[in-house]
Amino acid sequence: MRKQKKPARRGPNRALALVVTLALMGASFALGWHFGVDSTRFKGDILLVNAEHTLAPDYVPEGLVNLYEQRHSFRLARSDIYLTRETYEAAERMFAAAEADGMNGFYITSGYRSYDRQKEVYAESEPGKAQEPGASEHQTGMAFDVTAESSSGNFETTPQYGWLCAHAHEYGFIQRYPANKSDETGISYEPWHYRYVGVEAATRIHATGMTLEAFLRKNG
Repeated sequence: MRKQKKPARRGPNRALALVVTLALMGASFALGWHFGVDSTRFKGDILLVNAEHTLAPDYVPEGLVNLYEQRHSFRLARSDIYLTRETYEAAERMFAAAEADGMNGFYITSGYRSYDRQKEVYAESEPGKAQEPGASEHQTGMAFDVTAESSSGNFETTPQYGWLCAHAHEYGFIQRYPANKSDETGISYEPWHYRYVGVEAATRIHATGMTLEAFLRKNG
């Protein structure tokens, strides 16, 4: 009759190997978590323009297009409104989607402004109603002002404004100067002013309710 072998004892080497394995697993988890979080950080490049980050007098964005000469699903207050091509194309997709939802009557009233033109606007405006030349997002060509045919001066009360609040981020736009955020933006509430920042950034800003300043500080 064969003798049954006794189970082998776990020696100190076996215990040490177990400790090392657990330590490696912990380190692997920590590294995975760290890089996983890092991978969710925004890595894009957004031009920030405000009173502290100004544009030079000779700054002119590349690829400006005249909106009157392009196909558009929105109306224009004037025939001399310009945006960068990327901004125009995103705006066209957005307003075409609004039209498909039965939401019409959008008017773009302002787009790109040169430094000199902003100087005139600033001089003609009441204090606090316009940015100083160099501090206006309109000089980027990536911002526009919009209203609605039925707004009567109160765009924020219109269904068009409600549609933009719900969908603008899907096309890369943010309401640049939200209510009760002037301590961060330096600008009072402007429900009509929209800025193109790209879909990824706009979606994150929409989800968190942050201003562009706060978003860039967090993801800088």
